[in-house]
Amino acid sequence: MWYAWLRHGERVGNRGLVLIPGSVLYLIYCLVEKMQLIKVRNYSTSDDPVALAFSRYAPHYDREQHQNLLALWTRARNLQVLRRAFRPGDRVLEIGCGTGEEALYLAKRGVDVLATDAAEGMIEVVRHKLQALERSGAGKGKVVPRVLAARELAQLVEEFGPSSFSGAYSSFGPLNCEIDLGPVVAALSDLVQPGGRVVISLLSRFCAWETVWHLAKLQPHKAFRRWGGYTEATVRESWGEQRIPVYYWTPGAVERRFSPYFATTHRTALTWLLPPPYLERIVKGRPGLFRLLARLEVRLASRWPFNSIGDHFILEMTRTSY
Repeated sequence: MWYAWLRHGERVGNRGLVLIPGSVLYLIYCLVEKMQLIKVRNYSTSDDPVALAFSRYAPHYDREQHQNLLALWTRARNLQVLRRAFRPGDRVLEIGCGTGEEALYLAKRGVDVLATDAAEGMIEVVRHKLQALERSGAGKGKVVPRVLAARELAQLVEEFGPSSFSGAYSSFGPLNCEIDLGPVVAALSDLVQPGGRVVISLLSRFCAWETVWHLAKLQPHKAFRRWGGYTEATVRESWGEQRIPVYYWTPGAVERRFSPYFATTHRTALTWLLPPPYLERIVKGRPGLFRLLARLEVRLASRWPFNSIGDHFILEMTRTSY
């Protein structure tokens, strides 16, 4: 549930519009989608910059997200998908739980969640929330928070055994900080029982809003920063000295990576017509515009090509018996 790298867009002035023929953009998209010609850059460090950055951000996360109209809307949409995927009594794994918003929501509906995150600071916030819930006596399901990076999920196979979870999910791009999805796929193929649901949302390699917006501002570097498959971002705009690696994939590339162990049942953009949360100012104070864009967003978000050009995409998958 990390939006951090969405918070680094700068306010820009009005400049002339740059137009690129749609056929050229479409051709480039198809080349990258089908052939994955652009390679990601490797990133290594003795300390995990992602965990450090998000631990630092943890005390600020909920306040900033709850004040952002688009962040609230996208979370509500994501929760609808999770509510449809998991039922009371299920035992599910969350990868990159952040401050536990999704895990606590599911627990109130009777779902047990093992909520993992690489950032100790985020897990600490989850623990404080659970303590408050225990004092109030609220909640039906159980949330168990645990410091664990996505690339370390194989540890859970040894601890819990195969097919020990009804499903799994990862919301709003924690997996965008993993250079290789292979270890995640391998672990989930062991942990999730046949027929179990897996819901993954990632930052998309092609975000129409971001590309068009920054081209209109004569900022091609920002317009195409995702297209190469790798960039570095900040969790807060004012923390420019602390940068984290972000890797981007197309929906098709992720689906192929999860195959043949998981079959995609739905692919949905989040968001494609509404702007990304860091461009909230476009719709803030304009309820009529927001409602219009939101209606069209929902109506077309699962259709091609719209489901491949959003800020994020959501993949709903089922564990096969392969």
